[in-house]
Amino acid sequence: MYVSMMLTAAAVLVPLPRPLALRHLSTSAAAISSAAATAAPPSIALYQYAICPFCAKAKALLSYTGIKPSRIIEVNPLNKSELKELSKDYRKVPIAIIDGKQINGSNEIVDVLLEHPYVESTLQNRWMHATTTSSSSIPDDEAAGAMNMDVFRSSDAATKWSAFANDDLAALMYPNICRTLRDSYQAFGYVGDVPTFSPVQKAMIKGIGSLAMYFAASKIKKKRGIDDEQESLGEAILSFEKDGLGGGSKMFSSGLSQPNLGDISLFGTLRSVEGLPAHDIALSHSDVVKNWYLRMEGEMEDY
Repeated sequence: MYVSMMLTAAAVLVPLPRPLALRHLSTSAAAISSAAATAAPPSIALYQYAICPFCAKAKALLSYTGIKPSRIIEVNPLNKSELKELSKDYRKVPIAIIDGKQINGSNEIVDVLLEHPYVESTLQNRWMHATTTSSSSIPDDEAAGAMNMDVFRSSDAATKWSAFANDDLAALMYPNICRTLRDSYQAFGYVGDVPTFSPVQKAMIKGIGSLAMYFAASKIKKKRGIDDEQESLGEAILSFEKDGLGGGSKMFSSGLSQPNLGDISLFGTLRSVEGLPAHDIALSHSDVVKNWYLRMEGEMEDY
């Protein structure tokens, strides 16, 4: 894989006739595809809340990679009884069991996934395939395979917008889905579709959980100095439009024809409230971001 990356870099430094460059990339893609075929996909069980933005971030990376968890366990937010079978020193979600090992937290889950041989080779193959099938109108730096694992996870844009998703946008989700007690109750409507919850548990989660989340969201607003949560959400969306997408001049924050980890993280965060008023409100602030979101849907395996 590293040899393929070095050869790709050489293709950028030494201009090749376009047909020869594409033949070179096709050979590299075939080698990476072979590597993906020999590596087994990770076995994953994911413990989550359906409306948790950090859980949705991890799921967005899985969807982008084309990996379906063997199990998704919906955790009861009132007693977290589903976590009792796991290590008792961590009681938050998401938690993933990856190849038999417990991984706590979305950032840690993402790191472990991106270092897995199957994930790494699958993504490299995806990027190579996208390059070799691109039209001739794609700039030469993109056509030469500019997207790679380092660019995807460690570029300035990737780290900036991943942090923005974690530290800013995710924190704005809860106040926006719990603006009123009615909104908060609606946000917990997902429990009606959880087959492992009893009717009594569903009623308690909707009643007690929505009330607790409403007051928790109020604390978040006070802690972060938020006066108008919808206005703050709009400012965050417009910030991404301007600084991340260049006012619409970029397809993705990567500046390339494929998204980076920052795009994945932001998409997952917004996707966590899909179907709720906060989702529509967020995208209503910017047609540029709305179009980016639609492109991101097209990059996911389950759309």
